[in-house]
Amino acid sequence: MFETAEVGAVLSETAFRKQRDRLRLNLIELQQQARTADFPTLIILSGIKGAGVVDTVNLLNTWMDPRWIKTTAFDDPSDEERERPLFWRYWRSLPANGTIGLYLGGWYADPIAAFAEGKMTRAAFDECLLRIKSFEQTLAAEGALILKIWLHLSKGVQKRRLSKNDKDPLVGLRASDTTWTTPTDYDAYLKAAGYALRDTHDGSAPWFIIEGGDDHYRRAAVLSTLSQHLERHLSRRRKIIKERLKSRDKELKQSRKDKSGGSNVAVPIRRVLDALDMTVSLGERAYAKAFHTQQMRLHLLHRKARSRGLSVIVALEGWDAAGKGGAIRRLTYALNARDYHTVPVAAPTDEERAHHYLWRFWRHIGRAGRMTIFDRSWYGRVLVERVERLIDEEVWMRGYAEINDFETQIVEHGSLVVKIWLHITPDEQLRRFKDRGKVPHKRWKLTDEDWRNRKKRGDYEDAVNDMVSRTSTTAAPWHLIPANDKRYARVKVLQTVADAIEAALRK
Repeated sequence: MFETAEVGAVLSETAFRKQRDRLRLNLIELQQQARTADFPTLIILSGIKGAGVVDTVNLLNTWMDPRWIKTTAFDDPSDEERERPLFWRYWRSLPANGTIGLYLGGWYADPIAAFAEGKMTRAAFDECLLRIKSFEQTLAAEGALILKIWLHLSKGVQKRRLSKNDKDPLVGLRASDTTWTTPTDYDAYLKAAGYALRDTHDGSAPWFIIEGGDDHYRRAAVLSTLSQHLERHLSRRRKIIKERLKSRDKELKQSRKDKSGGSNVAVPIRRVLDALDMTVSLGERAYAKAFHTQQMRLHLLHRKARSRGLSVIVALEGWDAAGKGGAIRRLTYALNARDYHTVPVAAPTDEERAHHYLWRFWRHIGRAGRMTIFDRSWYGRVLVERVERLIDEEVWMRGYAEINDFETQIVEHGSLVVKIWLHITPDEQLRRFKDRGKVPHKRWKLTDEDWRNRKKRGDYEDAVNDMVSRTSTTAAPWHLIPANDKRYARVKVLQTVADAIEAALRK
């Protein structure tokens, strides 16, 4: 597949100069247009040692506005990175909407080198490439522009280039492109690269192979490729936004029409929440005994988990006023304050809105041995955003697979994911709302949004039912807890987390 980049393409300095000003002006204009766009641009630059990867990155930073470019080269994982799933550091590095991320080697450098050097089996390599492809498709589905450029040299050209005088700073710069050190690695490295490029080439994240033997040709080809695809993507995104607005207007008109003329009879649907026994409760004495037992049990189990480096991720969801805050306070009281972190999830900030929705959750994944507790979680994608029609059906339907993949990566790394839904009946919720309005130190909890959400309870129950059926997996099952009785719910949360840790420690 590299033959087309071994033809000896050359561009004279005179010809390059004729293109240079036009290319540079076009790139600057496109970059400014992209500044207000709803997508980030990811450019992965990789290739044969000596083909000019570093030189190309430097050129892009020089020719465009570097304030809106983030250049990343991944070194050997740090202790902090090794204690988290592999893709944690890739998610953290993602550029925001309107900006460009330049990656030297990106997420391809390590697996290609490992396979070429015989440190990774073909099966493991294929699995790694599959994960990479899924990662890129997830980003592209949210609108990201992903361009992957492989700079190529034939074996003979590489050998001649690396044998030049090492005192030439440009030669030294080109020679520092990768950790691949000698031309003797060429065949094995190229074989690994061929597998990687073929298996991860996709319409949403394509590879472009560019011959790197002539500097002027390489630079012009890279700049032209970037300009062409950035311009095309900007046009495509504008059309998508326009069509989306038309579709939502149509849906809104249809919704109003259905409400005004509807004589449809609603068909009752049995939901997973309906199967819960909402009458369960604990008396005061039974609660005191069970509460102390489960807190002590959780304390001892998490100490053991801490010593073994077992990370625990708790995602706590439920109705407004279901008792999430109270459950979290009882949960954390059993833990060492150094060993847990609570993440309250509200409406995304401007910074968070400028990234893929999973970005803000990936960045909070804790280190080995710690517990991270999410007060609401990534499930807002298929609950709030779905019910409030903040996103299209196609988007929230895609969210189930994205969330399952996210949780699978955490579990495969050796961490534990515990997902809890606290369920209360509509009557109990109404009683708690009224009680909150009477108690001064709880009044702040009750907002107009709580009342508004309550009116859409039926829609939310449909969403919860779908959420449980589509995302309760063997690796990360849902635990549905009846919470009409606060004492019962608080003990059950403690017991659920403790049981999950105990089971994980046995494995």
